Amino acid sequence: MNYVSIMSYRDATAHYTSPKRRDPVKTMLEEVVTHRVLRDAISRIPRAPGRPLRVLDVGCGTGDGLALLTERHGALAPLTDEHTLDYLGVDIDPDMVDTARALHAGRRAEFVVADMRSELPAGDFDLYLSCGVPYSHLPHEDVVEVLTGLMRRIVETRDRAVLVVDVLGRYSVEWTPKWPETRWSYNMSFFEDATETLHDRMSFFDRGSLDAALVEAAIRARARLSGTTFTDRSILAGRHTATLAFNPAIPPYRTLLNELARGTTDVDLARLRFEPPTGTAPRPVELFFAAFAERWNRIIASGDLRSPDHAKQLATSLFAWEQQAQQGLGTGHSLMATVVVERPTLN
Repeated sequence: MNYVSIMSYRDATAHYTSPKRRDPVKTMLEEVVTHRVLRDAISRIPRAPGRPLRVLDVGCGTGDGLALLTERHGALAPLTDEHTLDYLGVDIDPDMVDTARALHAGRRAEFVVADMRSELPAGDFDLYLSCGVPYSHLPHEDVVEVLTGLMRRIVETRDRAVLVVDVLGRYSVEWTPKWPETRWSYNMSFFEDATETLHDRMSFFDRGSLDAALVEAAIRARARLSGTTFTDRSILAGRHTATLAFNPAIPPYRTLLNELARGTTDVDLARLRFEPPTGTAPRPVELFFAAFAERWNRIIASGDLRSPDHAKQLATSLFAWEQQAQQGLGTGHSLMATVVVERPTLN
């Protein structure tokens, strides 16, 4: 496996611990989408009564995965509680792990420094999750090798487990000029309270390329895959629709949506209209954006900002359409794959 240096996220700790990070888009849309993905993943895991859910959070950062599993998100109840969960989070960056330990001190969870590209801590896990796109830090071939290692571990230790893989979406409107490329220099200019902009080369995936990586890993690991699903998250609300770092031609959708969700009544709704990009993506992606734009713009046209409650309702309607419309094509800020990995039966 090729070694790729991964920068220290010491300065990123300020972002991950900043109250400003959990803006309305994150709490009302992004966390809800991820919560539902994890709920679906857990529903596929057969467990005996009283047996805890065993989770390995790969690239755990500061422990968002633990919070997504054990805390309420809007009207969505926690997926599990600490007394029915065995959670182990691993991350390559010691500063992130130290922050996770401090944030979740006293909870039934363990955080350790480990590199997903080498030997991970031993254990028998029901769910291998990721959030925060850790796989996108790796070149595409390294992603296949990491997935191969995880699948090989599964077939050697149990009959089945569920894998959730979170990557950056190739066809997000945040970086339309970059669509022809699949790995490029990405900056985290959206980090809250950081003193410098962090940069790293990142890999981007659409549904086809992520599915191909999963299938190739399964072949190498002699595993069987079933029930693979793909979910786009943050189609027009990704953080770089606020920074405009890679596509300054679009409106600052995330900023405008946050203002609506906070009840601001003087938002210029004309700026929220979406004109779909054409001619630079596969036909299914173009068709998706055309259909998405038609309904999105109708919702905006019928919007009413006569009171803060009406502004909030408009934001809620737009968030609901994002969730309903997504097709798992790689058209959001991130793309999540959920797949059951099984040990092949012997004939």
